[in-house]
Amino acid sequence: MIVVERTADGGRKILISGGGRCNILPSVLAPDRFVTDSPAPLLRGMLRAWPLARMRQFFEDDVGIPLALEEDTGKLFPASNRARDVRDGLVDLARRRGVTFQFNTTLQNLARDDHGWIIETSSGALRASAVVLATGGLSVPATGSDGTGLDIAAALGHRVHETYPALTPITCESGESWLRPADLAGVSLTVRLRAKWHDHTTESHGGFLFTHRGCSGPSVLDVSHVCVRSRAEAASPRAVLRASWSALDATAWDARLRASDVHVATVLARELPERLAHALVAAAGIPRDRRTSSLTRSERLELVAHLTACELPWTGDEGYKKAEVTGGGIALTEVDPRTLESRRAPRLFLCGEILDAFGPIGGHNFAWAWATGYGAGRGAERC
Repeated sequence: MIVVERTADGGRKILISGGGRCNILPSVLAPDRFVTDSPAPLLRGMLRAWPLARMRQFFEDDVGIPLALEEDTGKLFPASNRARDVRDGLVDLARRRGVTFQFNTTLQNLARDDHGWIIETSSGALRASAVVLATGGLSVPATGSDGTGLDIAAALGHRVHETYPALTPITCESGESWLRPADLAGVSLTVRLRAKWHDHTTESHGGFLFTHRGCSGPSVLDVSHVCVRSRAEAASPRAVLRASWSALDATAWDARLRASDVHVATVLARELPERLAHALVAAAGIPRDRRTSSLTRSERLELVAHLTACELPWTGDEGYKKAEVTGGGIALTEVDPRTLESRRAPRLFLCGEILDAFGPIGGHNFAWAWATGYGAGRGAERC
């Protein structure tokens, strides 16, 4: 078996994941939170074909990497907190099982002949009875993802759903907006976000970070695809993104604002970062020195709306450069869900990010890569 790899060492996305720690798996898999334009039952079946417990056993027993649970997030990391251990462990295991790596080699084309596949590469042609196409999508191109696999699959007749950046930061140009990224950059907190586009609503809950260009963090990344896709459809209104900045609901905030006679920003700062508290007071049109006892009913209602359903004036996104995954891709109906073999090209197996599916932050996309990679490898082995 030969692995053709365009980079010098492989596994570049593993190395950068989780801030260099590599969130290998989630502790609980959430198939219903995955996104696809293909039939959802197909996705769920493919994801569950290699159960989460067996994935964990593979990494701990076969690869030799003990995993540790980060309890507050439910994420599984290597106990060493070193992403390089994961990449090196996988490469070492493959070599022990007879795999040869051909690094610094670019896949250029796949062609059929009477004996199987001709694999055209930058280092010359190879022949194989079966091929697993695991070239990744378009996200983080610096790691070697350039969409080659998607182009080759399309040329072979596969239906490819339109691709787009997913799990990517959102940009917010200040303009006349209340949100001025330069003033809030570095502020972080836990929020609940709701992205609505047409009749579809997507929600997330988790970390939120103001950046110099807009906002990021798990909660933002998990709904970013709704904004990205709405932006691509110029003829339709863009998605509306709203934030609830704390665990307090409208009734609780209203009670807090009535309970004492202090500066309004002081009440907010008991639950929120101070810079954000002042920004929200200004966004509601309330003078900085206003006390809670002096709030009019309309001012209080406006402020509560900014605290619990604040519209974020997003203007764009960071695109594939910072996207963690690629949305869209080869339709799941184009492969046999049990073996991942192409329905268009016998003895070609497709897996990972080139397929039309992605999950939320937290190890779910690695779980998709491991599960479909396992299925494709087993399928190819039988050829």
